[in-house]
Amino acid sequence: MVFIIISFFIFTGCKSTSGDFTLMDLDGNEIPLSDFNRKVLILNFWTTWCPPCREEIPDFVEVYNEYESKDVQFIGVSNEDISTLKSFVEDYDINYPILIDDANIMGKWGISAIPTTFVFDKNGQIIFKNVGMMTGEQLKNIIEDEL
Repeated sequence: MVFIIISFFIFTGCKSTSGDFTLMDLDGNEIPLSDFNRKVLILNFWTTWCPPCREEIPDFVEVYNEYESKDVQFIGVSNEDISTLKSFVEDYDINYPILIDDANIMGKWGISAIPTTFVFDKNGQIIFKNVGMMTGEQLKNIIEDEL
């Protein structure tokens, strides 16, 4: 069996049409997406069983460490069960919030492939979308352009 991963980039000023949402984090806290307005937000839809997701997460952790103090926030969203996610977060030393998609946000946002990553500017507008794996260098370039 052969899998083909297709990545595409949208660099134009996209407007968020999907709206705000609130999901639970791994500690049971309700986290509204709007809590991160006024920050550059990297929103990553992913799963633990996805090879490209597993490959990009160490870069996400590294870039988050570098930019966390500069009004940049990473959020991961997965529709898997909490025990699977907690174990994965521990194994991969994920240091940014992971939200549990028990409200079909992936479906509402039209996510048809994972990983899918959105970048929001400090005004809450989507400025970038990537379907497929992202590298740390790609993330840094996008973040630097927004800071």
